[in-house]
Amino acid sequence: MSFCFSCSTVAVRIQPQQSWSGPLGSGYSRFNQSCGAACTTPVNASTGEFVAPTVTRLGPVVEKVVQVAETVQGLLTVERLLTEAEFAEVEAVVEQCVAQAHADVNETYQKQKGGFKFENGKFPSDAECGRTLRIDEQGEKVTLAQELGLLKHAAAFACIRDRLPRTIRGNFSTEPRYKGEPEVNGVVLTNNKANSLKPDLVVHATRNATNIQCVLEFKFPCYERHRLEPMRSPGVVAQLESYMRLSKDCRVSLVTPSGIKPYEGK
Repeated sequence: MSFCFSCSTVAVRIQPQQSWSGPLGSGYSRFNQSCGAACTTPVNASTGEFVAPTVTRLGPVVEKVVQVAETVQGLLTVERLLTEAEFAEVEAVVEQCVAQAHADVNETYQKQKGGFKFENGKFPSDAECGRTLRIDEQGEKVTLAQELGLLKHAAAFACIRDRLPRTIRGNFSTEPRYKGEPEVNGVVLTNNKANSLKPDLVVHATRNATNIQCVLEFKFPCYERHRLEPMRSPGVVAQLESYMRLSKDCRVSLVTPSGIKPYEGK
C-alpha cells in the first residue's frame, strides 16, 4: 500500500509503513519527503487484506479526477518489469544510499548528542551497540544497535526515493507485507502480521507489488562480528530463504554498507 504526499523538511516520528515515500520503523529522523499523486489500495473488511494493489481506495468522483489527471500527465503506464539495465541502475543507487545512510546516521547521531563520540570514532564498539537506550511501547528494550538500524533504514529509503528516476518509481515498494495465497499459487498483500513477510525493498511490475521481480534486504550490522560476516547475523539466512518463496523468479540480495551480496540459497 503506498501513500504519497509532499511536504517540507521536517522531524518525523518513524512508524512502520508500506510506502515508497514514507519512513519505517521507530525513532526519529529528519529528511525531505516528496512524491506525486496520492495512491492507496482497497482493503477486504473481513480479512484486512489488500484486494488489488493497482486500484485506488477513493470515492468514485475523486478517483475519476485522479485518473483523468494522471492520464493528462502521462502517468498511467503499462505493467512491466524492469530491464536488466534499469535493475543495474537500481542496485547502484541502493548500494550508494545504504553506505551513505550508514555514514551519515553515525555522524549525525554523535553530533546530536552534544559532541558525543563512539569509542571507535566512526562507529560504535560492541559494548556501545548493546547499550539499552529506552523501553518501547511493548515494554521491550531498544539497544543502540537497533536504534541506529531504524534510523539508517529511514535515511536509506529517503535517499533511494530521491535518486531513482520518477519513470520507474511505480516499480518499487518499501516494506510491503505479504502472505502466501495457495489458491492463486502466489502471494497477496496483507495487513495481518501473522505468517507474513515484510522485505525492505521489493522491485516489481509497474504498480503491481504482487508480481515480484526481486527483493533487496537491508542490514546495518553494529557488532564487529556481524560487520565482518553479515550473513551470520542472527536470523538473516532464514529471512532471505523465506523471501525466495515470494516468487519462482525472485532474486534476493542482502545489502549492507559494504555492498550487495546476492543470496544463492542454502
